[in-house]
Amino acid sequence: MNNFIRIALLIFISINASAQNRLTLEDVIKLAHGETISAKTVLNTYENSYWRYYGYKRSFLPSLTFTGTLPSLDIGISEISLPDGSSDFVRRSQINYSAALQLSQSVRLTGGDIFISADMARLDILGINNRTSYRSSPFYIGYRQPIMKFNPYKWQGKIEPLNFEEAQKKSVEQNEDVSIEAVQLFFEVVNNVSRYDIAKINVSNSDTLFKISQGRYNLGKIAESELLQIELILLNAERTLAQSELDVVVSKQKLKTFLGIAPQTEIELVVDETVPQIVVDIPKAIELANKHRSEMVTFEKNLLLSERELDRAKKENSFNADLFVTYGVTQTSTTISGSLNNLLDQESVNFGVSVPLYNWGLNKARVKQQQANSDLINNQVEQSMVNFEREVFIQATQFNLMNRQVEIAKKSMIVAEKRYAVSKQRFLIGKSDILTFNNSLTERNQAVNSYNQTLLQYWVFYYQMRKLTHYDFENSELIQFNDIEF
Repeated sequence: MNNFIRIALLIFISINASAQNRLTLEDVIKLAHGETISAKTVLNTYENSYWRYYGYKRSFLPSLTFTGTLPSLDIGISEISLPDGSSDFVRRSQINYSAALQLSQSVRLTGGDIFISADMARLDILGINNRTSYRSSPFYIGYRQPIMKFNPYKWQGKIEPLNFEEAQKKSVEQNEDVSIEAVQLFFEVVNNVSRYDIAKINVSNSDTLFKISQGRYNLGKIAESELLQIELILLNAERTLAQSELDVVVSKQKLKTFLGIAPQTEIELVVDETVPQIVVDIPKAIELANKHRSEMVTFEKNLLLSERELDRAKKENSFNADLFVTYGVTQTSTTISGSLNNLLDQESVNFGVSVPLYNWGLNKARVKQQQANSDLINNQVEQSMVNFEREVFIQATQFNLMNRQVEIAKKSMIVAEKRYAVSKQRFLIGKSDILTFNNSLTERNQAVNSYNQTLLQYWVFYYQMRKLTHYDFENSELIQFNDIEF
């Protein structure tokens, strides 16, 4: 139902955007999290991790296996052992059939494996003395136990859950990365459109000024050098306009490609000049980041991986043994029913030992090397945690300053617009020189671009804080990744 609502909402946004050709930043972000390649990549990455964890969980459940040979024909000359201990080549013709069921189970705690099986085999001897015989083992149990050996099952039980937890948390962060990319592409278009609009105004104003200056030059009120300077301004404005138009087309195509919108679809972006008035509690942000950020799981996992490799190095270079014990019943007969009667027991016990005696200090070197590597990883993790907390502190501090920065940039843009209008009028009536007018024009352009850039920085910081803390500060709730259902 949630997926249905989400898809319906995205379809509505797409239809509405197609009809009106107007998209706000909120619309762009919602579309980015719809059926786009970026959103699907996040989902597919998470799905891959889910099924890996699913497979790990079920690898410790009993598995039932059937094996069979139906049939195996062997006709030819083979070397066989005679009753007196000698060997001879004998022609033989026979057909083998076999079938077996085996239930096996890994024992995570001890690193061993246990199995229970049942099998039946049939042998047909062909030729003059045709005969058929059966061998059955209706019950057979075995256990293999490594002694003082590296236990991979134990470490899997510690590390695999962390791999999945890390994948879950990374999915939240990757979703926020999609939002950040949407913000950046949105404001790239906004900035280019703004520059294009300014370029059009500049061309219009420069053309007007050039025509007025031509009249003043003809009346002898300005020098030729001043007229040429104004003409050069007009030419530069026209060149800037052509480049700005190209930048708008390219940036819009990038955004439409990202959102999965058809290239020929015309879009208009609408900038909401209001931003959420949010103040991040820095100690709370650090606490949230330490609790929810994927890097914290990665740090814990890296420490475990280091411990695992040290454990492996120690146990693979010291005394170890393997114990293999089996017990079962079996019988053979010329009939199936006969092979199931008067069953005989069969047992086997194998105990293998490996003891390194002397290898010129190689074992010690391997253990020491891994110990040094473990110490290095511990130090790196400790330093990474310090760096991470500092990053959260800096990002939160910068974000808390952004509301004021947006306000200042907006006021600066308004003041620059007024100063430009005044300078333009004073120049038109001949009460100001071209240098003052050009300065006001440059400051106006810079103020507009600075405002758009400040809005971009605000929203990038906003989603970066969400990414770092897994927390929606606007709605005061944790961000969860629940877009996948199995």
